[in-house]
Amino acid sequence: MPIHAPGYRPRYRKIFKKGGKRRLMAELSLTAMVDMFTVLTIFLLQNYNITGAIIEIPSEVVLPPATQIKELKPSHVVVVTPKSVIFNNKKIANMDEIRGQEKWLIPKLYDTVKVAIEKKKIELEKKGYFDNIKEEVEDAKNAPISRQRNIYKKVTVEADKNIDFLTIKKVMYTVTEAGGAEINFAVVRVAPEE
Repeated sequence: MPIHAPGYRPRYRKIFKKGGKRRLMAELSLTAMVDMFTVLTIFLLQNYNITGAIIEIPSEVVLPPATQIKELKPSHVVVVTPKSVIFNNKKIANMDEIRGQEKWLIPKLYDTVKVAIEKKKIELEKKGYFDNIKEEVEDAKNAPISRQRNIYKKVTVEADKNIDFLTIKKVMYTVTEAGGAEINFAVVRVAPEE
């Protein structure tokens, strides 16, 4: 191999050798491009963050602030707006009806939640979700197994911060009576005051 003096050498010397004219087709180095795309793909995959829950908040709902939060998991969603109660994007009852009734149970919401929970359970059974979960044991270390078994009973409540507590209590009572096991509230995260 001949020894050359250091200095600039064009990468594609063949392009410039034909009588000083450049060819119309330039050669691309695919190795460098593949390396670049590999690094970019790995970077994006490592920085991609998904919680699994995508919730849509109606414009008329102002969520309450909170400093202590945990990530929401996919679940059924009950939205309590100043005008109505919505379950999984379906309007269930008007707020005037709920406030006017003496009973704690909201019949339309109860029926809808019960049917949705049963549908979710059947869907998970068909997929074989419960086959992989061990039988529950009355032991503290098996608490995560218990949560996995009740994943179809999770409900997220998106309530406007100006709704009175009695109305929220009626909604929570109805969801619990219909079979909801874990009720989470959607909130807006705020920095803790120091």
